[in-house]
Amino acid sequence: MATTLFNPTNEVLSAQHIGITTTINKYPEKGHMVKVDDAKARHLLNILAPRGLTTLDFGDEGEAKKVKAEEGKKRNKEFKLKQVVDFNQLNQANESRKLPYLPPTKQLKSYSDELGIKLIAPYELPDIEKSKISKLKKEVDDKNVQLEEQAGQIKEMSGQIGELMMLVKGLTKVSETEDPNPEKTEVEEAVKFRRLNKAQFTAWMKKNWEEIPTYPVEIQEEIREKHEKLFKEPFPESKPE
Repeated sequence: MATTLFNPTNEVLSAQHIGITTTINKYPEKGHMVKVDDAKARHLLNILAPRGLTTLDFGDEGEAKKVKAEEGKKRNKEFKLKQVVDFNQLNQANESRKLPYLPPTKQLKSYSDELGIKLIAPYELPDIEKSKISKLKKEVDDKNVQLEEQAGQIKEMSGQIGELMMLVKGLTKVSETEDPNPEKTEVEEAVKFRRLNKAQFTAWMKKNWEEIPTYPVEIQEEIREKHEKLFKEPFPESKPE
């Protein structure tokens, strides 16, 4: 079966079906009516009916054809009106949001002229907005400079911290070879007397006589008690001979 497509509008309508373009010329030029198979007709109508494309059935002549023509022209006008209105609304929204102007196509300009509706004219952002944008750009640039400076400072500090860690590590190695508790060593030396016999204790006293007064009080008292226990007499006032 075949269907006759009828273009009653004043513009050429075309669309593709399975990769093949079908063009229906504007009324009343030759080719404003085209006969195609039903499947293609349904596909083309889905695309072009909003723009005014319609069909002619067997016997649609005279008044019937005029009625369908008027219906198609009405849809075509509504389509053109919507295109112009949508364009204007879009650019109004863009202007309020400080977005660039969207220029109209050649076809949209022809719709505007035909309908007598002006398209939104090109606009520029007000100077005050330009000033704000410039100020924001400068602030962003300044922030970037600050971030770069901070990154440099952090890098320098990281290097210094690394050097300090190396220094501490070196000092730690040195300290590991030294006596970690010199006071403990001195005390251990002082209390050697506890294990000495009478003769050894006398020799120890002669050797450490100058250091004994520097020992802790408890140790000094212990030395005196050791002497009295061994020799049955008080601790001497002078260095033993």
